[in-house]
Amino acid sequence: MYFAEFGVSFGLQILCLAAITSEGLIAATIVTVVFGIPLIGIGLYHRPKYKKAKIIHQLMLDTETTAIGSLKPGPVEIRGRVSSSMPPAPSPWAQKPCVFYHFHVEQQRHQENNTYWVDYINDRRSDPFLVEDETGSVDIIPGEGEFEINADHFTRSGMFNDAPEDLRAMLSTRYGQDTQGLIFNKTLRYHECILENGDEIYIFGEVKQKDGKLVIGAGEMPLIISENGEASGEANYAAKVSQYRGTYYGFLIFGLVISSLAFLVGLFGVV
Repeated sequence: MYFAEFGVSFGLQILCLAAITSEGLIAATIVTVVFGIPLIGIGLYHRPKYKKAKIIHQLMLDTETTAIGSLKPGPVEIRGRVSSSMPPAPSPWAQKPCVFYHFHVEQQRHQENNTYWVDYINDRRSDPFLVEDETGSVDIIPGEGEFEINADHFTRSGMFNDAPEDLRAMLSTRYGQDTQGLIFNKTLRYHECILENGDEIYIFGEVKQKDGKLVIGAGEMPLIISENGEASGEANYAAKVSQYRGTYYGFLIFGLVISSLAFLVGLFGVV
């Protein structure tokens, strides 16, 4: 009798649990697919970025500044002065000969209660150049290197603040853009960064053999060309490590929490 009652009771519990599980599983799966998995995916997407930035930052910390005359293949840090091996092209705004320029114009936009800036003109050029110190010189192959160059020229224009005529003329002839809208001036801000002969710079990069000589470009160590010294480059990558780590762990943990709560609520009706 006892075993019969136990069997009936246990069977009813199994049927109820099966019903709850079946309905809850559908709801839990929907919540997980819609919310949990995308959040986890964003976190996992940033994991390689975090790991790579962490490796590069540690490599920067472990690599000491080397005299150019003592270079050998591999990751390197050097300090020296720019020396162009070809006639440098002029920058768009200041018309100064330079091996690198970044001319950047942003326009202010408004949406509801938000104010933000968007690219209006984003023009960058970099040519191969030499860096030299008292021990020698080496070719720099900039490619898509990261330039940390301070703004040499900056101004703004807006409704009651006209852009200089030479700047407005250059925007029109070179880029086909104007500083004025249909009625009023556009709200714009202008930056130009340039790297000239004689500028002192600090470089992280990879020493390679090319055409029988040593050159510096990107490799295991990305190419970073900075006017702000060793500490600035290391600090920038430390910030990247922190940003990617926060994004990776933040989205991953939040996604796992959402998924876990969805299953608990869906299957058992409790948190």
